[in-house]
This record gives sequence, structure tokens and C-alpha cells, in this order.
Amino acid sequence: MFTAQGQKHMTLGDVSKCKASRYEIRGENGEWLKGAFCFLHIPGTNSCAVHILGRQTVQTFIMVRYTIRPFRPEDSPDIIKVALRSTYQYSKESLESWIKHDPEEIIVAVLDAGKIIGLCATVIHNEEVAFAGAFCVLEEYRHLDVGDKLYNRNFKHVEDRNLGLNCTADKVMIYKNRGFKVIEESWSILEYEYLGPLNTEVLSDILPAGIELKEFEDSYLEAIYAYDRMLVGYNRREIVKDNCKEPSTKTLVAFKRGICVGYGSVKINIFDAARVGPLYCNDQNVGEVMFKRLLEQMPNTKGLAMSTISNNLIANGCVKRMGIPLHDNLLRLYTKEKMYVNTSKIFAHFDVDFSPF
Repeated sequence: MFTAQGQKHMTLGDVSKCKASRYEIRGENGEWLKGAFCFLHIPGTNSCAVHILGRQTVQTFIMVRYTIRPFRPEDSPDIIKVALRSTYQYSKESLESWIKHDPEEIIVAVLDAGKIIGLCATVIHNEEVAFAGAFCVLEEYRHLDVGDKLYNRNFKHVEDRNLGLNCTADKVMIYKNRGFKVIEESWSILEYEYLGPLNTEVLSDILPAGIELKEFEDSYLEAIYAYDRMLVGYNRREIVKDNCKEPSTKTLVAFKRGICVGYGSVKINIFDAARVGPLYCNDQNVGEVMFKRLLEQMPNTKGLAMSTISNNLIANGCVKRMGIPLHDNLLRLYTKEKMYVNTSKIFAHFDVDFSPF
């Protein structure tokens, strides 16, 4: 993008000395300029000479320059400003927890002036699996190929791992052309994002016989680790611990005869809504009670953010009984092969932007 800058008139001889480039431009009042253009970069400057074909004058415009680099903790306020223009579910604390898990996972596009204009995440979960999400570029900068540069940088980060992501149906072909050839067809991700009062009275508070729900304590971590690994198939100890110990997070753990049979968390997201996830349990009726009690631990939140698996009927039924509309239906794509887990145990995703389940 360019903005009008000084030097309204140049000779065509001056232009002929410049290196040819291709750009889109706006005029002095921000309008898109129409017509046939010849774009030429002026060597040794950050300006571009624009010859409007058929005219004898040339205007120069300042080029927007930006850098692609890893996320830094001090970037959080600017990243949240970018994310608030979309409907991302994560919290500020979650961003910082995931960065600890993989310091190179979130990259940002930053103007020379310091403004963040885009971000993208690719989280390495283990030697075989990575997951991409949180992809966002401010609309006024999307014509600068920011998205392509973020994507290419992140794709290099994951190397040869099986990379998964979620996308809407209208973007499937875009990602298939970028290497995401494998589509999960047996389920999809249902995204609920709602601002308004929450009616938890419609949810059951009756636990099945023999089940105890306990508030998180450090002493429960080993039991949670074992349950989580059994469900997803690989070790996530550090990110599970960080999730449970984030200051604004409330976590409940389900036990049966002393063995962990589920756990769930709720936290405040960037919209000040209650973001539920992960919420895993062997018995979906336990999941409903846990869901109710988690929400009741966040009475002052302004709504709900939650992502479920489409074939978990109880989870989706709970949200519908609360009168919360579906925000989006996301498809799961992979670069190599599908991941298989028992989706009946997934009441809510861990984090739809950073984790496959």
C-alpha cells in the first residue's frame, strides 16, 4: 500500500532510471487509483514512482515496509487488537503459555513503525505432529502478500511433520492447493461464540454414581497427564500444566475410584467471555455437569466461547439448550494423514487455534 508523498512531478527520464516493480496504490484521499500504471522503485529510497499511462506526470508514493518475526510477550496488546477484529477464542494468558511450549510457533508481521498487522501460529506438538491456526491479517494490508509470507515462514517451521488446521468450507480449495490434501470427513468442529447472559439452569447438575468432581490441585497433575496422554496419544505435560495454572483459569477434575476420568477448564478470553476448553471426559453426562459448574465459576463473564466435535451430541445439545447459536462449522485438514482419537470423549477442544483436539 502507498500513500501520496511530495514530489508530484517527475520527468519520464527520471522514471526510466528506476527499477520496475508491481504494486497496488491508493490516492491522497485513500481511494484506490484506477487505470493502467507503470510502477517503478526509486533506487536508494523507500518511494515508488507511479506513471499513470497516458499522462505526462508521475506521482511518487511511500512504500509500506514490514518484517516477519517471532512473537514477543510485549506484542500481546497489539496482537489482541488484531484478533479483536475477528472472533478468536484465545486469551492473553493462553498466547503466553503456548509461546513457552514452542517459542517459534507464533509469528507476526510488523510495520517499520512498530504496528502489528498480522499473525499466524504453527505449534509443534511432537516429532510427528504440528497444528496451525490464529491466522489473521488486517484487511487494509491484505494486498501486500502478508498472508503468504506468514504462511511460508510457518510452513518451514514445522518441517516435515503432519500439519493440521481448521478452515471454513469456502477455503478448502485454497489450503488443498497449499498441500493440505487430507480432509476429515467423519466429523467437523462446531464453533460457538456468543456475547450475552448465560442460562446454566437448563444444564444437569447430577453426577453419575461413583464420580467426584474436584477443583484443581497440583497433586492432581500426574493423574491429568496420564488421562490426557491416553486420549490424544502423545505427551502434552507442559502445556497441560500451564493451562491449569494460568491465573484466570478454573479447572475441575473428575475421579472415579481415585482414577482420573476427565478434566475441564474455563478462562476469560479476549472478548471477556468464558472460554471453555479443554473439556474431556469418559462419560458425556459427566461432561455436562462439569460444563455447568465451570461456567458457574465465572459468573461475571460476558458470554461463551467453545468449540465442540460435531458428533458429540450431548455437548452440542447443552449449548443449544442454553440458546446459543452456532457461529461456524470448521473442517479439519492435514498435510499427510488423519489423526484418530475417541471423539466421544471430547466435550470441548483444548484450543481450536493451537491444538488438534
